[in-house]
Amino acid sequence: MNENDLVQLIKSAPERGQRAFYDKYFNYVYTIVYAKLKCYAKPEDIDECVGDVFAHCFFYFDKHEDINGSLKAFVAAVARNKAVDTYRRVARHKERNVSIEETGELVSEENVAESSETTEMRRLLYDKVSELGEPDSTIIIQKYFYGRSSKEIARIVELSADNVRARGSRAVKKLRELLLQAGFAR
Repeated sequence: MNENDLVQLIKSAPERGQRAFYDKYFNYVYTIVYAKLKCYAKPEDIDECVGDVFAHCFFYFDKHEDINGSLKAFVAAVARNKAVDTYRRVARHKERNVSIEETGELVSEENVAESSETTEMRRLLYDKVSELGEPDSTIIIQKYFYGRSSKEIARIVELSADNVRARGSRAVKKLRELLLQAGFAR
């Protein structure tokens, strides 16, 4: 049965037309839905989605007298859209409900104490560099964080390269003193 015959059957005898439509496109719809949801949804969610696709199509046929265009393209578009809707529903549900059995023991390679200490040290270092004031803090950050040369830094802070080197040397000494006062012993 070609698409034109199927459209005529849907219009003239809706029950028989819907049955023929279902028989003709079931495998096609199932393939589309399964391909989109196979890794995310349970088999019953996939079956429900396929049912939703046909329900949507039958509802559309009942409401619209003129069925134009390719039925295959129409059913494919509905199947893709319903699969996306199902994916969103399943993903939302999974985000909220994760059983303890599914998660198992959570293992991390990260040493939380060490990571926290490193973060705290970085914050303190940044605060102390900021205390140096301008242009010294910019010189330290550009030299030691970005690895820029004195000549490049000189263009940024609008000083001579010799002046940048001298200020940088004094800034490092001052920073060392500030860190020692804050409890960093070396």
